[in-house]
Amino acid sequence: MAAEVGTRVGRFTYDLQNRTWDWDDEVFRIHGLEPGSITPDTEYVLNCKHPEDRERVAAVLAQASRTGEPFSLSYRLIGADDVERRVLLVCEGGLREDDTWKSLEGYYVDLTADFHAEREEYASAAVAASSASRAVIEQAKGSLMLAYGLDADQAFAMLNWWSSHRNVKVRDLAARLVESWETGEATSDGLRKRFDALLHDIAAPHDGQAS
Repeated sequence: MAAEVGTRVGRFTYDLQNRTWDWDDEVFRIHGLEPGSITPDTEYVLNCKHPEDRERVAAVLAQASRTGEPFSLSYRLIGADDVERRVLLVCEGGLREDDTWKSLEGYYVDLTADFHAEREEYASAAVAASSASRAVIEQAKGSLMLAYGLDADQAFAMLNWWSSHRNVKVRDLAARLVESWETGEATSDGLRKRFDALLHDIAAPHDGQAS
């Protein structure tokens, strides 16, 4: 996966037995570190999280370690360089051996640029089509806020990133999330599981470019 200008994307493997992480160079940079400068373990990974997000991230990682299920998680990261970044952690699933989950694999996305210079541009483009589009996008943002414990800006950045990288228009992706919200469980954990499955299953079902 190629990173867009201003966006860093890097892969990881999480060894569940040793609780250590294998990061590529971009993930080190997302954490404000020189590539290869440390061997990250789970304690270090969690300590990098914003204090208000740490418990939520730990709970999702613990569940994925037990089930091997894919997930998407947006949170604030405090790097070793003291820079706060907005990060999307995407787990594609686990590797199982002898009925035991051995590792999780996926990638980090640095969404910081989406929250600064580009945020207003993205928002304007996403809601320009009609009042109906604006309404469904706002509903989808609300559902993401509930499911993942995000604020409004984090929710929109997550929605926009998935739209861009699955070639699905923002309003179409929003409509599918809202539909899943309305038919899903009433708990935030139930919604998150449904959204994780939906986001990972989408594979460019619409023609045209994402907006």
